[in-house]
Amino acid sequence: MITAETMLKAKILSHGVSFTPKALEVADRVGAKRQNLVYNQPLGSSKDRPQELLIMGVDRYETVVSCVAPVNDEHIIIDCDASDKLFAEDENVESDISISFVRAPKYYKLLLKNGAPITDYVSACGLDEMNIIPWRGCAISNPCLFCGTNVVTSEKNSIQTAFDLSEDNICFDEYLSLLREAVKIAKNDGCYVEHMHVIIISGNLRDEKLNLQCELYAKIAQTIYADIVDKASEGIIAVTMPPKNLDLLLKLKESGVSKVVFNLEVGNEPYFSRYCPGKSAIGYGHMMEALERSVKVFGKGNVWTNFVLGLEPIAPLLDVCERLAARGVSSSANVLHLDKGNRLDCPVPNFETITTFFRELAMLHKRFGFMPLYCSKALRTSLSNEAFDDRISL
Repeated sequence: MITAETMLKAKILSHGVSFTPKALEVADRVGAKRQNLVYNQPLGSSKDRPQELLIMGVDRYETVVSCVAPVNDEHIIIDCDASDKLFAEDENVESDISISFVRAPKYYKLLLKNGAPITDYVSACGLDEMNIIPWRGCAISNPCLFCGTNVVTSEKNSIQTAFDLSEDNICFDEYLSLLREAVKIAKNDGCYVEHMHVIIISGNLRDEKLNLQCELYAKIAQTIYADIVDKASEGIIAVTMPPKNLDLLLKLKESGVSKVVFNLEVGNEPYFSRYCPGKSAIGYGHMMEALERSVKVFGKGNVWTNFVLGLEPIAPLLDVCERLAARGVSSSANVLHLDKGNRLDCPVPNFETITTFFRELAMLHKRFGFMPLYCSKALRTSLSNEAFDDRISL
């Protein structure tokens, strides 16, 4: 059994989505959030493509899905009727669910006192994530094959940042001041009324600068902590590569970070070294050691890792999730989606693979006493929350 809104989300993630001209006119009228060109850009799309859809079931359960690129002729088409009500052109999708565009937060149009857009410092992912992205692009020695962030930011292996990252100057007081100003304004937006998932996230600095990366994250967390602690659902979440010096994990904790996320992306060989060659060069063993050691610093359930579902068979991937859970590490997955700049040799997983994996992962989470990451309106390319909430069952 799968509920109607979760079925539509799973179909979009497995087949992709496109929009009729009428639906795109509605997107313009309601102020739909557009591609923020931070992490990625769906293959074959423009920056004006709507970024996400909000889907509500008949019992008012809500979930957000990313408007991923169409992958075959069975992709979902979103149209609208004469009253501008959106619907999916699919005979297997129930008509009594509600579909709407996720609107751009009001702060997207605002400027800081120095004239810079707030979105240079803070943006929203899904409905209620507050993403703090201190630099654009990734300088890892060899990028993951599914990632197109360097293509989106225009310069391969180039970091675009609001502060000086040179070897002899890691003081970025001006950036931190502007970031704090942006956070104070953004946190009052209506999109964060129910949840505010505060996430520091970026591509990586060069392999030899991962200790610096950790130190910069700690400075950011320390700067914004007092401004977000009253609203942040999980406190501050740091999504990053682990530092080379794992003693720096304590510095992250002391700065105000509540949860750390070291994303393996792939759980098993030979897939890990094939699809994540840069992370493989840094070391699978180092990442696993960092996850386990972080449990001692942050506590069970406060250390997360994420996988890209579709890069390896799900049975051995679930085995890795179980081994990690036994060590206090919680796992989730984003369904593989095809972005501009990807170098993949594998297809997007099908509907059955997606729903089976997340159903099994939810049972694993419940057995080990873990909650899923974030919420169903934040995880736009995952069904972790939906499965945990029994929207997918046998």
